[in-house]
Amino acid sequence: MPEESPADRRPLEARPPPDMHATPSDLPARRDEDVTWWRPSWRDGARFVGYRWIFLAPALLLIAFFVGGLFFWPVRSMLLVLGIKLATFVGAVALSLAAYVFRRAAKARAEPFCIHCGYNLSGLPDNHRCPECGRPYSWRTIDEYRRDPQWFITRWEMRKQLPPTDQPFEAGPRTTRRRRHDGTA
Repeated sequence: MPEESPADRRPLEARPPPDMHATPSDLPARRDEDVTWWRPSWRDGARFVGYRWIFLAPALLLIAFFVGGLFFWPVRSMLLVLGIKLATFVGAVALSLAAYVFRRAAKARAEPFCIHCGYNLSGLPDNHRCPECGRPYSWRTIDEYRRDPQWFITRWEMRKQLPPTDQPFEAGPRTTRRRRHDGTA
């Protein structure tokens, strides 16, 4: 995995936008069509997370304490001392690990895959149809989806809010203004 540059550590609004290789509009589809997208499964996430599962050990230990607190009085008093703060912290670690895994799992796939069904497209030509789901694909759209699947899907859904391209519209009457003598409009 490439090293993160100092520019990547800046806040999101201070970063320059990434180079676009493809857009969701490169995929032919009707506006009213409901499109399914490939999302990493738990198996894909487990394959990607590797040694990072160790961060979930405190969450599993805390769950064991809560279950033990139901049956053993000394453990119950310890849970009152530790309280909800520890449970919140450990839960936050587990949720952020899950978010990290599923955000990065699509990038971790090295082979070309269908962005709709996840089928491995190795050995197939560019600008063709997926043999599994029948949807068209191109390497450019796959690379764009791999960079940030959630952003790609959001841009796809925003297409529905654009006006139709083949429908003319009325711009309104043209108003004429008096020209000023000082040279301003």
